[in-house]
Formats: sequence, C-alpha cells, structure tokens
Amino acid sequence: MFQRFFLSGLVIFTAISVFILVSCKHQPDSPTPNYAVCFNSQVLPIFQTHCGLSGCHEGGNSKGKFSVKDYNSIMNAVTPNQPKSSKVYQAITSTWFNMMPPSGNEPLTAEQRTLIAVWIEQGAQNTQCNN
Repeated sequence: MFQRFFLSGLVIFTAISVFILVSCKHQPDSPTPNYAVCFNSQVLPIFQTHCGLSGCHEGGNSKGKFSVKDYNSIMNAVTPNQPKSSKVYQAITSTWFNMMPPSGNEPLTAEQRTLIAVWIEQGAQNTQCNN
C-alpha cells in the first residue's frame, strides 16, 4: 500500500516538475518599443560609460581586444537582429564566465541590457538622433 502511494506521489511530483520546467522562462522576452532605439544617444553612451573604461574597451590598444569607441567598433561584436547571437549581448547577460562589466565595475541595469537587446533586434542601426 505504501509503495503504491509513494509511486503515485512520485508520478504527480514528476509531472508538476516537468510542467514547471517547460513553462519557466529564465530570460524575459525583450519588450520591443514602438519607436526606434537611437544608437548615438541611447546605446553608445551605455557602452562608453560601462565598457569604455581605461584599460578595458576604450580604444584600439585595450586589453579587452574589443573597442566601444564608435559604431563600427561595436558592430564587430554584434549580429544585427539577433541579440542572443551577438557577442556583446552574451557578455552583458552572462552570469558565469566573461561577465561584463567585470566585478568591481558598475553593472548594467536590466533596462540598459534590454535597450541594447532591442537595438540589436531592430537591426543595430547607426541611428543619429537629437534626443
């Protein structure tokens, strides 16, 4: 009797666990605003403030081997329309290895990471806005 009860409970527990795992989303979908994200006034300042630090990604001689000084430099690590395939997005959302910015520096907010993801989703255009 106990064995039957135990097996029934195990089956129910397993079914609920599978349901939770299948329905759980660990990375929230990025809301796409109904306006174009502007590279020069919204995205570039994030990269320059958080990544373009001395000795990191400020220029051609940076130890990070990636520069955030301008659009063309940043595009070396971006796959337009595909944030999850973009090295720069992988780095700012990583929780294990190569997490950027590294500990000790001010981390990007969820809003900043989402803004970068949306910019990439929108084609990673070099938009020049007067915002």
